[in-house]
Amino acid sequence: MQGLTLAFNVVTPLVIYMVIGVIIRLLKLFSNSTLKELNNVIFKVLIPFSLFFDIYSADLGSVVSAPLFLWTCGLITATFVIALLVSIKAMPNDRADIPTVAQGIYRSNTVLFGTVISRSIAGEEGAAIMAALFVVVVPLLNILAVIDFEVMRGGKVDLKKTLWQIVKNPLVVAGILGGVVNLSGLKLPELVCQPLITLGDLASPLALVVLGAMLSFKSMVSHKGRLLTAVFCKLVAVPAVCLTVMALLGYRGAAMAALLAVFASPTAVASTPMAQTLGGNVKLAGEIVALTTAFSVVTVFLFIAVLSNLGLL
Repeated sequence: MQGLTLAFNVVTPLVIYMVIGVIIRLLKLFSNSTLKELNNVIFKVLIPFSLFFDIYSADLGSVVSAPLFLWTCGLITATFVIALLVSIKAMPNDRADIPTVAQGIYRSNTVLFGTVISRSIAGEEGAAIMAALFVVVVPLLNILAVIDFEVMRGGKVDLKKTLWQIVKNPLVVAGILGGVVNLSGLKLPELVCQPLITLGDLASPLALVVLGAMLSFKSMVSHKGRLLTAVFCKLVAVPAVCLTVMALLGYRGAAMAALLAVFASPTAVASTPMAQTLGGNVKLAGEIVALTTAFSVVTVFLFIAVLSNLGLL
């Protein structure tokens, strides 16, 4: 019963925020261009502020664990390889759909869902671990996405260009700056911090509202086989396997909450523009984001309930 209560407490706010977004879309209060502009502000300004202060205020000595980082990155990389192989097996002759489906399986929306889930389950300690993981997880997912599409279209991976794109990523910059300031012992003036923290606190609820307003479920019938593969693997198979491995390695509590956020989150919104830029199936990418986001409300709820009842959260 306690596990179900925790699951309800975590998932209910996510549902409410996204439903408000759906209502905004139905009432046509914002145009698509306005929603995209809001999304840019959220991912380039608000979330970086939130990430910076999560790391800045964390006790990194107690939350940063090299084995946790290595196992997380190892499992993400293994998921990438398996997702690519599964996609090739399922659609051997479609070089646009293969990397798109594979990306839908291994690339999680940890930026948006990660902090919300980990903080809801494990408080500030969970948010701090998640923030620290961002520093390695976000660059890794970007690198794997570029490799994914370039390999399937027969191109060469431009390592220099890829690294430069990662270095410019506001989330990576915020994470590194937060770590540097934290480890340096520098104390920022409260007068400056407080308004920026308040802005950062707007990031998750506003992002979920905008996500709800941008979800589209049109034209999915022609892709139903590919969508079923991506949704099942992303929301059920990947988290079930990866979280089992991490549980067997002894991870519990706040660390498990952060790992749940990494592996059970829906497909990243950024996967759609990535597919467009690198020659993937843009419509399919958007449909994967929409479906995994919608169904993640159910699967995240179930994973939280099960892990809590097993004493892992």
